[in-house]
Amino acid sequence: MADKVREFDSEYLKQKRELRRKRQKQIQYSVFGVLLFFILLILIYMFTPLSKISSVEIKGNNNVSKSDISKAINVKDDSRMYTYSTSKAEKKLKENTLVKDAKVTKHFPNKMTVKVTEDQIVALIKKKDKYVPITEDGTELENFQDSVLDDGPIIDGFDKERKDKIIRQLAEMPAKVRGLISEVKYDPQPNMQNQVKLFTTDNLQVVGNLNTIGSKMKYYPQMSQSLDRDESGNLKKAGYIDLSVGASFIPYSSGSDQKSETDKNVEQGNNQEDKAKDQLQSALNKINKKKDKNN
Repeated sequence: MADKVREFDSEYLKQKRELRRKRQKQIQYSVFGVLLFFILLILIYMFTPLSKISSVEIKGNNNVSKSDISKAINVKDDSRMYTYSTSKAEKKLKENTLVKDAKVTKHFPNKMTVKVTEDQIVALIKKKDKYVPITEDGTELENFQDSVLDDGPIIDGFDKERKDKIIRQLAEMPAKVRGLISEVKYDPQPNMQNQVKLFTTDNLQVVGNLNTIGSKMKYYPQMSQSLDRDESGNLKKAGYIDLSVGASFIPYSSGSDQKSETDKNVEQGNNQEDKAKDQLQSALNKINKKKDKNN
């Protein structure tokens, strides 16, 4: 009886081991099959048009043309996703004087995105017979051949130190505001050696301090819109905006729309000026209240 029991146990263990071996083989075959499947997918991807870069989306460019970016990243018809170097492309893009930063990203299976961050062109300066763009860090692009969209105002009359200051002030302004300025001149007065004069595209003149004009021009669009104009858009009362201290609209004492560069008609302290200051200050208070409410 005991022999039969031992024989039964032995047979049972043998069957169990056999079943275990079969399961192990099934697992091995399954793993092998999955690996083979993935290897085949990889090979199909690598050696078919699926892995060729099919499209490149370019973002963030304004003054750098798409053709220049495409030339820099050098994506060819046979460029493949797995061999293309994004780091080399980014390095090449940054060689452009207007590109501050660049990021090239691959998107499976065969697309790429190129995002560039440009140095802003904040001003132009006349040199010989052409206007040279100046970037926000003060670099003059004397050999720049392309057209620029956000070229900023023309600056005139500044020595090197003051030119650096006005560039920083222009860079501080929102691009939308900077685009409303056609020209900036250094316009020193006996008691105001840092005075600058701005000529705007909506036919206003603005005077201010070289050290503070950037922050004070932030609300220029609202200031301009608050002034009374006729149906043609001309000011009903000719004058200029003074941002030297606070914000004031100063009517020209002559009542003429024309104004000489030395502001011969500028007068301080009369009742007309005080009334105009109150008018503009009231408009600025409304702007600030609206801003506080939005915040």
